[in-house]
Amino acid sequence: MAQHFTEGIHDETVEIRIFVPSKENAEQRNIRRIIEEKASAQSIQSYVRRLEPVKVTGGETAGRPFELLKLEDAKELYEKLHRSKVIVAATSGAFVRRDPSSLPVRRKQLLSLEAFVRYKAPFQLFRTPADTVRFSTPFRDLFSSIASFDITDPRVLPLHIFDHVNEWDALETDISQKAFQDAFGGNTRRLDSGRREWSRAKALHGGDFLVISGQRLPKGFHWDVCRKKGEKHLMTTHEVWEFKNSSCYCNVYPDGYIRAGQGNFSARKVWPRK
Repeated sequence: MAQHFTEGIHDETVEIRIFVPSKENAEQRNIRRIIEEKASAQSIQSYVRRLEPVKVTGGETAGRPFELLKLEDAKELYEKLHRSKVIVAATSGAFVRRDPSSLPVRRKQLLSLEAFVRYKAPFQLFRTPADTVRFSTPFRDLFSSIASFDITDPRVLPLHIFDHVNEWDALETDISQKAFQDAFGGNTRRLDSGRREWSRAKALHGGDFLVISGQRLPKGFHWDVCRKKGEKHLMTTHEVWEFKNSSCYCNVYPDGYIRAGQGNFSARKVWPRK
């Protein structure tokens, strides 16, 4: 068992979230049905989520529609995979917004669904019926491919919030771990891509027991995030928070939940507006 985690998750219930294009063609509908049938045969509940088409601006892909998770689906998915065993599947390319408030949407502001759930849940892309035929692994066995790691490991971070520029696709390797540390700092205190300071909180409060890689985090585990000399806006897939000055801070939890700080030094949510 990874050090510093508490006991492992006991609920062995597994579910699969299937993300499908806004307008499925006949082949994609057939692929979805095959996935649902495979899941049902393994006593796994399927939940289908439909993507929405959004045209991006700027660069070589200007005017091209991308299939994006709805804001509420991105939020719900990330929270869910920190509480139970979730498999994520897609029948087409799928993306989440790095900045939910941005209109128009630029390609560089999109994060692939695979990167979004990386290190937190198994991901499978089924583009053709042949992909479903070749796929013979029992769904529950997919969790064995997710490595356990220490709570000081960067894979515990909500990486889409911490780094709004890069996709870290090889943090299981020493080389990538060193590159991450060189870019952002050590284990207990790091500077994110916006140069805000993330410190692992000593006073744990609030929330559920969250789960990463099949292991439970200490209840209330989070980071104290302070602006210092960094950027004033912190973005999740469904919210934007503002740090008015260098002393402003908030609490960020592994499942993407942000809790306001106390008093006059608290960051405040500025999008969506009430």
